[in-house]
Amino acid sequence: MPMNDPRIDVSTEFVDAADRDDYWRAATRPFYVTERSSRDAPLHGTMFGSATGTSLIGETTFSSQNYVRNRRLITESELDDHYLVQGWTAGAMSGDADGVDFLVQPHEVSFIDLGKPLRASVRTHPRRTARAISLVVPRSLVEAPSHGRSLHGTVLTGVPAVVFSQCLQSISEALPHLDFAAAAQYEDVVESLLKATVGQVAPERSFRAPPEDLRARALTYILDHLGESWLSPTTICVALAVSRAQLYRAFNDDGGIAQVIRRKRLEHAYRELTTSDSENMSVEEISRRWGFTSKPQFVRAFDAFYGTTPSRVRLEGRRTIGNPSINRLHHHLTTLSAETSLSTETA
Repeated sequence: MPMNDPRIDVSTEFVDAADRDDYWRAATRPFYVTERSSRDAPLHGTMFGSATGTSLIGETTFSSQNYVRNRRLITESELDDHYLVQGWTAGAMSGDADGVDFLVQPHEVSFIDLGKPLRASVRTHPRRTARAISLVVPRSLVEAPSHGRSLHGTVLTGVPAVVFSQCLQSISEALPHLDFAAAAQYEDVVESLLKATVGQVAPERSFRAPPEDLRARALTYILDHLGESWLSPTTICVALAVSRAQLYRAFNDDGGIAQVIRRKRLEHAYRELTTSDSENMSVEEISRRWGFTSKPQFVRAFDAFYGTTPSRVRLEGRRTIGNPSINRLHHHLTTLSAETSLSTETA
């Protein structure tokens, strides 16, 4: 039977000691800006995993290290519509998930929304490594069971967490031995596992939840009309025939509907600023293309969101580190795997 290949096989052990910090930063860059926990604690880690089509599943080990996921990386990585779900078996991670303090320890499961900021620290024994079974999965599979409620910074404990981790471990071990068609069938298994797990985190509360499809309908409408300056919460309410209270409740965990509109506009403008297709367009033209009424308004919003100017981003260019498609993320990690294999063969 043909194997589900190429498999992600990233390890700092196959890289010269002097290059390990940079190599691990590149490997983790789609998720975090990674730095040492202290000056005398070099970065090291491994990633072993496989793709199921729309998800990545595998085992990750890592030393003590610090993580930052900021607005700029969120846009660059193009993983803002995904979650990183990890079942921890060794080590611990604590931090601030966009205002939510969290601590995850062995035999617990963490939920990180890759569309939101995060600051975190991984800590482990000096002679040991942290270890987690990791799942990168579309937002819809995580938030559907919670009726659109954000789980960013949520930690699942107890028996449900252990069951989730063990099931995910079994899937991770099976995938490398399957062909692509068989591996893709595990999507349904992952979806069912998440539904059962999230049900333990966030029981259904129909009296608080907006209609399940309202958030999705609103996002579709926003993306279809993102370049229109008239797009606003009021026009969305009229178009979808819902009340402002319903709309605001659907996006409460995102900071409000107006923030979502502005963020989507800024993200699209950011990406356009760094593509060769728009090199002949001025900053003002790009700003108007994405619904901003003036260049000063755009520049102020851009600087407040990214901490830099549109002109500087255009000048520096964007580091290519991922894609909304899991296949692109898979390609990024398997490319690093190939680099270590090549260096090992030529050593």
